[in-house]
Amino acid sequence: MKKIVILCLLSLPAFGQSDTLRVTFGAYLETYYGHSFASPRAREKSALFYNHTSLNRPAINLGLVEFSASKSKWTLRGDFMLGTYSQKNLASEPGLLKHIYQLNAQVQLAPKHQLIVGIMPSHIGLESAKNWENSSFSRSYIAENSPYYETGLAWSYSPTQRMNVKVLALTGWQTMHRFRPALGTQITIDNAKGLRFNSSGFIGDEGIGLRVFYDNYVLIPISNRFNASISSDFGLESGKFWHGAAAFLTWKAKPSLKFTGRLEYYNDSHAIILTESLKDVSQSLTVDYQLKSWTMLRAELKHSAKWGNEIAAGLLFNLSAN
Repeated sequence: MKKIVILCLLSLPAFGQSDTLRVTFGAYLETYYGHSFASPRAREKSALFYNHTSLNRPAINLGLVEFSASKSKWTLRGDFMLGTYSQKNLASEPGLLKHIYQLNAQVQLAPKHQLIVGIMPSHIGLESAKNWENSSFSRSYIAENSPYYETGLAWSYSPTQRMNVKVLALTGWQTMHRFRPALGTQITIDNAKGLRFNSSGFIGDEGIGLRVFYDNYVLIPISNRFNASISSDFGLESGKFWHGAAAFLTWKAKPSLKFTGRLEYYNDSHAIILTESLKDVSQSLTVDYQLKSWTMLRAELKHSAKWGNEIAAGLLFNLSAN
Protein backbone atom coordinates (compact mmCIF):
# COMPACT_ATOMS: atom_id res chain seq x y z
CA MET A 1 0.00 0.00 0.00
CA LYS A 2 2.86 2.40 0.73
CA LYS A 3 4.20 1.88 -2.78
CA ILE A 4 0.79 2.74 -4.24
CA VAL A 5 0.56 5.91 -2.18
CA ILE A 6 4.07 6.99 -3.20
CA LEU A 7 3.25 6.37 -6.86
CA CYS A 8 0.01 8.31 -6.65
CA LEU A 9 1.65 11.31 -5.05
CA LEU A 10 4.23 11.57 -7.80
CA SER A 11 3.21 14.56 -9.82
CA LEU A 12 5.35 16.99 -11.75
CA PRO A 13 3.24 20.10 -12.29
CA ALA A 14 4.78 22.84 -14.36
CA PHE A 15 4.24 26.46 -13.58
CA GLY A 16 4.63 29.31 -15.97
CA GLN A 17 4.04 29.19 -19.71
CA SER A 18 1.38 26.85 -21.11
CA ASP A 19 3.87 25.18 -23.50
CA THR A 20 5.79 23.63 -20.56
CA LEU A 21 5.46 19.86 -20.33
CA ARG A 22 3.29 18.71 -17.40
CA VAL A 23 3.35 15.04 -16.42
CA THR A 24 1.10 13.50 -13.75
CA PHE A 25 0.65 10.03 -12.27
CA GLY A 26 -2.11 8.61 -10.14
CA ALA A 27 -3.93 5.48 -9.02
CA TYR A 28 -7.42 4.37 -8.16
CA LEU A 29 -8.70 1.26 -6.37
CA GLU A 30 -12.14 -0.23 -5.62
CA THR A 31 -12.38 -3.19 -3.23
CA TYR A 32 -15.66 -4.92 -2.39
CA TYR A 33 -17.45 -7.83 -0.77
CA GLY A 34 -20.94 -8.84 -1.87
CA HIS A 35 -23.57 -11.32 -0.70
CA SER A 36 -26.84 -12.50 -2.26
CA PHE A 37 -29.50 -13.67 0.21
CA ALA A 38 -31.34 -15.45 -2.60
CA SER A 39 -28.19 -17.41 -3.59
CA PRO A 40 -26.12 -17.54 -0.36
CA ARG A 41 -23.55 -20.02 -1.72
CA ALA A 42 -23.07 -18.42 -5.12
CA ARG A 43 -19.57 -17.32 -6.12
CA GLU A 44 -20.55 -15.15 -9.08
CA LYS A 45 -23.45 -12.91 -10.06
CA SER A 46 -25.37 -13.40 -13.28
CA ALA A 47 -23.48 -12.82 -16.53
CA LEU A 48 -25.84 -9.86 -17.10
CA PHE A 49 -23.68 -7.82 -14.68
CA TYR A 50 -20.16 -6.45 -15.19
CA ASN A 51 -19.41 -4.68 -11.90
CA HIS A 52 -19.05 -6.23 -8.42
CA THR A 53 -19.64 -9.69 -9.87
CA SER A 54 -17.90 -11.80 -7.19
CA LEU A 55 -19.97 -13.01 -4.24
CA ASN A 56 -18.99 -14.18 -0.75
CA ARG A 57 -15.31 -13.31 -1.20
CA PRO A 58 -13.31 -10.07 -1.21
CA ALA A 59 -12.31 -8.79 -4.63
CA ILE A 60 -11.06 -5.80 -6.58
CA ASN A 61 -13.65 -4.36 -8.94
CA LEU A 62 -11.36 -1.83 -10.59
CA GLY A 63 -7.74 -0.88 -10.05
CA LEU A 64 -6.12 1.84 -12.17
CA VAL A 65 -2.67 3.25 -12.77
CA GLU A 66 -3.13 6.62 -14.45
CA PHE A 67 -0.78 8.74 -16.55
CA SER A 68 -1.14 12.00 -18.42
CA ALA A 69 1.25 14.32 -20.21
CA SER A 70 0.26 17.72 -21.57
CA LYS A 71 2.08 20.44 -23.43
CA SER A 72 0.65 23.47 -25.16
CA LYS A 73 -2.54 22.31 -26.91
CA TRP A 74 -1.83 18.57 -26.60
CA THR A 75 -2.65 16.00 -23.91
CA LEU A 76 -1.76 12.30 -23.94
CA ARG A 77 -3.73 10.09 -21.53
CA GLY A 78 -3.12 6.45 -20.61
CA ASP A 79 -4.94 4.60 -17.81
CA PHE A 80 -4.37 0.86 -17.32
CA MET A 81 -6.52 -1.44 -15.20
CA LEU A 82 -7.14 -4.75 -13.50
CA GLY A 83 -10.04 -6.23 -11.52
CA THR A 84 -13.27 -8.14 -11.99
CA TYR A 85 -14.78 -5.28 -14.04
CA SER A 86 -12.13 -5.63 -16.75
CA GLN A 87 -12.34 -9.44 -16.65
CA LYS A 88 -16.09 -9.36 -17.29
CA ASN A 89 -16.72 -6.28 -19.40
CA LEU A 90 -13.65 -6.62 -21.63
CA ALA A 91 -13.77 -10.41 -21.98
CA SER A 92 -14.12 -10.12 -25.78
CA GLU A 93 -11.02 -7.91 -26.14
CA PRO A 94 -7.77 -9.78 -26.96
CA GLY A 95 -4.60 -9.88 -24.86
CA LEU A 96 -3.38 -6.66 -23.31
CA LEU A 97 -6.37 -4.68 -24.59
CA LYS A 98 -8.31 -6.10 -21.62
CA HIS A 99 -6.22 -3.86 -19.36
CA ILE A 100 -6.72 -0.52 -21.14
CA TYR A 101 -9.15 1.83 -19.41
CA GLN A 102 -8.31 4.68 -21.76
CA LEU A 103 -5.50 5.55 -24.15
CA ASN A 104 -5.99 8.69 -26.18
CA ALA A 105 -4.58 11.95 -27.46
CA GLN A 106 -6.40 15.28 -27.15
CA VAL A 107 -5.70 18.48 -29.04
CA GLN A 108 -7.29 21.88 -28.51
CA LEU A 109 -7.94 22.95 -32.10
CA ALA A 110 -9.32 26.34 -31.07
CA PRO A 111 -10.71 27.88 -27.85
CA LYS A 112 -14.10 26.25 -28.50
CA HIS A 113 -13.02 23.13 -30.39
CA GLN A 114 -11.31 19.96 -29.17
CA LEU A 115 -10.44 16.67 -30.88
CA ILE A 116 -9.90 13.37 -29.02
CA VAL A 117 -8.48 10.29 -30.77
CA GLY A 118 -8.17 6.78 -29.31
CA ILE A 119 -9.80 4.72 -26.54
CA MET A 120 -11.88 6.86 -24.19
CA PRO A 121 -14.66 6.65 -21.60
CA SER A 122 -18.09 6.39 -23.20
CA HIS A 123 -20.04 9.54 -24.00
CA ILE A 124 -23.24 7.70 -23.07
CA GLY A 125 -24.92 7.74 -19.68
CA LEU A 126 -24.85 9.21 -16.21
CA GLU A 127 -22.80 6.49 -14.50
CA SER A 128 -19.08 5.85 -14.93
CA ALA A 129 -16.98 2.69 -14.70
CA LYS A 130 -15.30 4.40 -11.71
CA ASN A 131 -17.49 3.92 -8.65
CA TRP A 132 -16.11 7.10 -7.01
CA GLU A 133 -17.90 9.17 -9.65
CA ASN A 134 -21.32 7.55 -9.10
CA SER A 135 -24.09 8.13 -6.57
CA SER A 136 -24.81 4.44 -5.91
CA PHE A 137 -22.53 1.54 -5.07
CA SER A 138 -23.87 -0.77 -7.78
CA ARG A 139 -24.56 0.28 -11.35
CA SER A 140 -28.07 0.56 -12.70
CA TYR A 141 -29.27 -1.74 -15.47
CA ILE A 142 -29.08 1.07 -18.00
CA ALA A 143 -25.44 1.67 -17.12
CA GLU A 144 -24.48 -2.02 -17.22
CA ASN A 145 -26.08 -2.47 -20.63
CA SER A 146 -24.71 0.55 -22.46
CA PRO A 147 -21.05 1.27 -23.32
CA TYR A 148 -18.53 2.09 -20.59
CA TYR A 149 -15.77 2.77 -23.16
CA GLU A 150 -15.43 3.49 -26.88
CA THR A 151 -12.80 3.83 -29.59
CA GLY A 152 -12.59 6.39 -32.37
CA LEU A 153 -12.64 10.15 -32.93
CA ALA A 154 -14.58 12.69 -30.87
CA TRP A 155 -14.97 16.32 -31.91
CA SER A 156 -16.17 18.58 -29.10
CA TYR A 157 -17.56 22.10 -29.59
CA SER A 158 -18.53 24.52 -26.80
CA PRO A 159 -20.47 27.45 -28.28
CA THR A 160 -20.95 28.86 -24.75
CA GLN A 161 -19.63 28.10 -21.27
CA ARG A 162 -22.86 26.27 -20.45
CA MET A 163 -23.27 24.17 -23.60
CA ASN A 164 -21.22 21.43 -25.24
CA VAL A 165 -21.87 19.49 -28.44
CA LYS A 166 -19.96 16.34 -29.36
CA VAL A 167 -19.93 14.26 -32.55
CA LEU A 168 -18.12 10.91 -32.62
CA ALA A 169 -16.94 8.46 -35.30
CA LEU A 170 -16.63 5.10 -33.54
CA THR A 171 -15.45 1.55 -34.22
CA GLY A 172 -18.68 0.16 -32.81
CA TRP A 173 -20.59 -0.44 -29.58
CA GLN A 174 -17.91 -0.65 -26.85
CA THR A 175 -15.04 -2.28 -28.72
CA MET A 176 -11.34 -1.72 -29.35
CA HIS A 177 -10.28 -4.44 -31.82
CA ARG A 178 -13.46 -4.99 -33.83
CA PHE A 179 -14.48 -2.49 -36.53
CA ARG A 180 -18.14 -1.79 -37.26
CA PRO A 181 -18.44 1.91 -38.19
CA ALA A 182 -20.82 3.86 -35.98
CA LEU A 183 -21.73 7.43 -35.11
CA GLY A 184 -22.31 9.02 -31.73
CA THR A 185 -23.75 12.34 -30.57
CA GLN A 186 -23.92 14.23 -27.29
CA ILE A 187 -25.46 17.51 -26.15
CA THR A 188 -24.89 18.86 -22.63
CA ILE A 189 -26.57 22.00 -21.30
CA ASP A 190 -26.05 23.55 -17.83
CA ASN A 191 -27.85 26.46 -16.27
CA ALA A 192 -26.63 28.97 -13.67
CA LYS A 193 -28.26 27.04 -10.79
CA GLY A 194 -26.46 23.76 -11.54
CA LEU A 195 -29.21 21.99 -13.45
CA ARG A 196 -27.74 19.79 -16.18
CA PHE A 197 -29.41 18.11 -19.15
CA ASN A 198 -27.54 15.54 -21.24
CA SER A 199 -28.68 13.66 -24.33
CA SER A 200 -26.43 11.05 -25.99
CA GLY A 201 -27.01 8.90 -29.05
CA PHE A 202 -25.54 5.98 -30.96
CA ILE A 203 -26.27 4.56 -34.41
CA GLY A 204 -24.50 1.60 -35.97
CA ASP A 205 -24.86 -1.97 -37.21
CA GLU A 206 -23.66 -4.54 -34.67
CA GLY A 207 -24.23 -7.48 -37.03
CA ILE A 208 -27.95 -8.05 -36.44
CA GLY A 209 -29.37 -4.88 -37.92
CA LEU A 210 -29.18 -1.14 -37.46
CA ARG A 211 -28.98 -0.23 -33.76
CA VAL A 212 -30.37 3.16 -32.76
CA PHE A 213 -29.92 4.11 -29.11
CA TYR A 214 -30.52 7.22 -27.00
CA ASP A 215 -29.74 7.99 -23.36
CA ASN A 216 -30.95 11.09 -21.51
CA TYR A 217 -30.37 12.29 -17.99
CA VAL A 218 -31.05 15.35 -15.86
CA LEU A 219 -29.09 16.42 -12.75
CA ILE A 220 -31.27 18.41 -10.35
CA PRO A 221 -29.73 20.36 -7.43
CA ILE A 222 -32.58 20.64 -4.92
CA SER A 223 -30.72 22.28 -2.01
CA ASN A 224 -27.35 22.24 -0.26
CA ARG A 225 -28.23 18.84 1.23
CA PHE A 226 -30.34 17.22 -1.48
CA ASN A 227 -29.84 16.53 -5.14
CA ALA A 228 -31.59 14.24 -7.59
CA SER A 229 -31.04 12.78 -11.02
CA ILE A 230 -33.24 11.01 -13.55
CA SER A 231 -31.83 8.84 -16.31
CA SER A 232 -33.53 6.92 -19.10
CA ASP A 233 -32.58 5.16 -22.30
CA PHE A 234 -34.18 3.28 -25.16
CA GLY A 235 -32.90 1.31 -28.11
CA LEU A 236 -34.21 -0.16 -31.33
CA GLU A 237 -32.67 -2.98 -33.35
CA SER A 238 -34.20 -5.23 -36.02
CA GLY A 239 -37.61 -3.81 -35.25
CA LYS A 240 -37.40 -4.73 -31.55
CA PHE A 241 -37.33 -2.27 -28.67
CA TRP A 242 -35.74 -2.18 -25.19
CA HIS A 243 -35.77 0.56 -22.56
CA GLY A 244 -34.97 1.42 -18.96
CA ALA A 245 -34.98 4.25 -16.42
CA ALA A 246 -33.44 5.10 -13.05
CA ALA A 247 -34.06 7.83 -10.48
CA PHE A 248 -31.57 8.83 -7.76
CA LEU A 249 -32.03 10.96 -4.64
CA THR A 250 -29.00 11.88 -2.51
CA TRP A 251 -29.10 13.34 1.00
CA LYS A 252 -25.88 14.82 2.35
CA ALA A 253 -26.46 14.37 6.09
CA LYS A 254 -23.10 15.94 6.90
CA PRO A 255 -19.89 16.64 4.97
CA SER A 256 -18.58 13.10 5.49
CA LEU A 257 -21.88 11.16 5.28
CA LYS A 258 -24.27 10.67 2.35
CA PHE A 259 -27.30 8.49 1.62
CA THR A 260 -28.49 7.71 -1.92
CA GLY A 261 -31.70 5.92 -2.85
CA ARG A 262 -32.22 4.53 -6.33
CA LEU A 263 -35.34 3.22 -8.03
CA GLU A 264 -34.97 1.63 -11.46
CA TYR A 265 -36.83 -0.27 -14.14
CA TYR A 266 -35.51 -2.26 -17.10
CA ASN A 267 -37.22 -4.14 -19.91
CA ASP A 268 -35.45 -6.19 -22.57
CA SER A 269 -38.11 -8.85 -23.01
CA HIS A 270 -36.79 -9.79 -26.47
CA ALA A 271 -33.16 -10.25 -25.27
CA ILE A 272 -31.89 -7.72 -27.80
CA ILE A 273 -29.06 -6.19 -25.80
CA LEU A 274 -28.92 -8.93 -23.14
CA THR A 275 -28.09 -12.63 -23.44
CA GLU A 276 -31.48 -13.52 -21.92
CA SER A 277 -34.89 -11.93 -21.57
CA LEU A 278 -35.23 -9.60 -18.59
CA LYS A 279 -37.87 -7.37 -17.05
CA ASP A 280 -37.12 -6.11 -13.55
CA VAL A 281 -37.76 -3.40 -10.97
CA SER A 282 -35.04 -2.69 -8.42
CA GLN A 283 -34.48 -0.45 -5.38
CA SER A 284 -31.25 0.26 -3.52
CA LEU A 285 -29.89 2.36 -0.66
CA THR A 286 -26.22 3.38 -0.65
CA VAL A 287 -24.39 4.82 2.36
CA ASP A 288 -21.11 6.72 1.85
CA TYR A 289 -18.73 7.64 4.64
CA GLN A 290 -15.75 9.79 3.66
CA LEU A 291 -12.80 8.65 5.80
CA LYS A 292 -10.30 10.95 4.08
CA SER A 293 -10.42 13.15 1.00
CA TRP A 294 -9.02 10.17 -0.92
CA THR A 295 -10.74 7.26 0.91
CA MET A 296 -14.42 6.33 1.04
CA LEU A 297 -16.30 3.52 2.78
CA ARG A 298 -19.37 2.61 0.74
CA ALA A 299 -22.15 0.07 1.43
CA GLU A 300 -25.41 -0.82 -0.28
CA LEU A 301 -28.58 -2.78 0.37
CA LYS A 302 -30.39 -3.72 -2.82
CA HIS A 303 -33.64 -5.50 -3.66
CA SER A 304 -35.00 -6.53 -7.04
CA ALA A 305 -37.96 -8.59 -8.16
CA LYS A 306 -35.66 -10.96 -10.07
CA TRP A 307 -32.58 -11.30 -7.85
CA GLY A 308 -34.01 -10.75 -4.37
CA ASN A 309 -31.98 -9.05 -1.63
CA GLU A 310 -28.27 -8.30 -1.91
CA ILE A 311 -25.78 -6.47 0.29
CA ALA A 312 -22.35 -5.17 -0.66
CA ALA A 313 -19.64 -3.02 0.89
CA GLY A 314 -16.23 -1.78 -0.11
CA LEU A 315 -13.40 0.69 0.28
CA LEU A 316 -12.54 3.15 -2.46
CA PHE A 317 -9.15 4.83 -2.80
CA ASN A 318 -8.98 7.79 -5.19
CA LEU A 319 -5.40 9.00 -5.47
CA SER A 320 -5.78 10.25 -9.01
CA ALA A 321 -3.57 12.97 -10.39
CA ASN A 322 -6.55 14.82 -11.81
